Amino acid sequence: MHLGFFRLIKLFFLSLFLQTSWSFYSMQSLGFFVTLFSSLDEEKKKLLLQNRRLFFNTHPYMAGFIIGAVLRALENDGDGEDIKKHITVSQSAFAAYGDMFFWQTLRPGLSILGVIIGLKYGIWGPILFLGIYNIIHLFFRFYGFIAGYQKGWDVVFMLKARAFSILQRAYEALGAFLIGLLPVVLPRNYHTLCIIPVGGIFLILLWKKVAPILILTFVFILIIINLILL
Repeated sequence: MHLGFFRLIKLFFLSLFLQTSWSFYSMQSLGFFVTLFSSLDEEKKKLLLQNRRLFFNTHPYMAGFIIGAVLRALENDGDGEDIKKHITVSQSAFAAYGDMFFWQTLRPGLSILGVIIGLKYGIWGPILFLGIYNIIHLFFRFYGFIAGYQKGWDVVFMLKARAFSILQRAYEALGAFLIGLLPVVLPRNYHTLCIIPVGGIFLILLWKKVAPILILTFVFILIIINLILL
């Protein structure tokens, strides 16, 4: 089965507007519906119209994985109720991973990196942050359609893949390292003000039961900061 380049570009472009019609009642349902509707033939569009009240809500960057899988199911004449069940399961799984990776890991870590670079090189800090962040999130948006269409409903098992796990842990470690590094690049007059909130972040890591290797890395960096600044 082949998704086609122009069809893929159309899906990707429409997915950027997934949340423009967001509502409390159906969340991203209308954006999800329009994206699917635009990529089907007339017969499949009629089948989709019968299920137009479908509730949909997931992480916007990960929606492509689900949309690709739904397209494949519809083109294979999948049962409507079966499709609904798979959407319900997959949207929750991709929402959880997307929130954890993008909101809790990637964006905070890259934000600190942008601040550090910005303190040294000015405007290059935010440019670097926006550049790296958008490259990663646009890749997930684009690749999601390909993976979902190729793997079908098995795409949800990608979240357990080693590559996804390594990527998440790598950015967690980067974030912990940069938090400890940030006070070093600040003017010495402000080191005391920084150590207090950084110490608070350390307590939050303990409370959240973050991986021991990250906490040990954080403690090690704090010790170095104190030796340098005090």
